[in-house]
Amino acid sequence: MKWLLDLGNTRCKSACWLGGELLEPRSADCGEDAVGSVLDQLAPGVAPAAIWVSSVAGQAVDAAVIAWCERRGWPEPVFARSRSLSLGVRCAYADPRRLGVDRWMVVLAAAATGRDAIIVDAGTACTIDAVTAEGQHLGGLILPGVALARQSLNQRTQFKADDVTTVPLPIVGDDTNPAVTVGAVHALLGAIERVRRQLGWRAPLCVLTGGEAPLLQPHLGDEWELRPHYVLEGVARLADAADAPGEFG
Repeated sequence: MKWLLDLGNTRCKSACWLGGELLEPRSADCGEDAVGSVLDQLAPGVAPAAIWVSSVAGQAVDAAVIAWCERRGWPEPVFARSRSLSLGVRCAYADPRRLGVDRWMVVLAAAATGRDAIIVDAGTACTIDAVTAEGQHLGGLILPGVALARQSLNQRTQFKADDVTTVPLPIVGDDTNPAVTVGAVHALLGAIERVRRQLGWRAPLCVLTGGEAPLLQPHLGDEWELRPHYVLEGVARLADAADAPGEFG
């Protein structure tokens, strides 16, 4: 059994990878000062054979994960990295280190299907990535997520927005707060649909993941799949490849 971790800007997700399935998926809020307690909460009951991590949380959090594993006597975690070529998938970036590893993981997960794919990861930031059926990553977009867009307006205007709680959202808002939230959602939906339309692909794989994905899904077509642990699915591909000599990259 392998233990997989997805360390984001504000959330930590984990799952066990066994027999080609993600088991015991869990998540929790995570900050730099609470890494140990969060890992205590998410850890499986038995020591894994390996630990694989996708992290955009920064060096301090990564170091805290390594230290936590050492204290437990568990395997040293392997941190996934964005690369020019992984598992036959080619990165669009000239310098792949500038591509967030979470984005690379969802691209690897989608590429495994052998279909043209668009992946939307809606979290603190909302990213849109495209990868061809042949495994060529085309690049993507990075936009502020709904909560981040609202925070930005809060800092620049006089109103104070409430938390985003209504799912699904109305088409238009009938007061300032819902108008801001709905506006942020429509901005993301417009970018998503524009990318899909201009790519011109016939029946691509369309995947939604991330904490704000449920805000977007009701306003997109039925072809959009909600896959809450898609980053971990990409990590799982790398973890499996590491067991096959010559295939890991």
